[in-house]
Amino acid sequence: MKKFLSFLLPFVLLTVGVWFGYNYYFGGKDYYTRVGTPTEVTTGKFDNGDKYTQYNYTQTAYSKQGEKTVQKTYEIRNKPLRINAYLKLKVNPRKGVLSWEEVPEKEVPEKALEKLAALN
Repeated sequence: MKKFLSFLLPFVLLTVGVWFGYNYYFGGKDYYTRVGTPTEVTTGKFDNGDKYTQYNYTQTAYSKQGEKTVQKTYEIRNKPLRINAYLKLKVNPRKGVLSWEEVPEKEVPEKALEKLAALN
């Protein structure tokens, strides 16, 4: 039994440590927002000479519970995000927006949808 515990305890501690580290750096809370016009549009060139356009957005987003946050995002793409599209943002308190995805209006939680409708 002692031998089993001496094997199991480090395994459990390592697993908990990896889980905590992953959530600390790559975890986040979901927020919902509606795309507006870009706050800034810049152009430039990559090192290989290709041109790019960067669209910067400052958006108000809400959680499922209706908690408000203001997030800054940027996107390098050929055209800006679709105006009035709903986005689900994964926001890390240390890193900001980690990822986003467009979602249909029916997938936006009711409290967040109410607050987003009040903005317009």
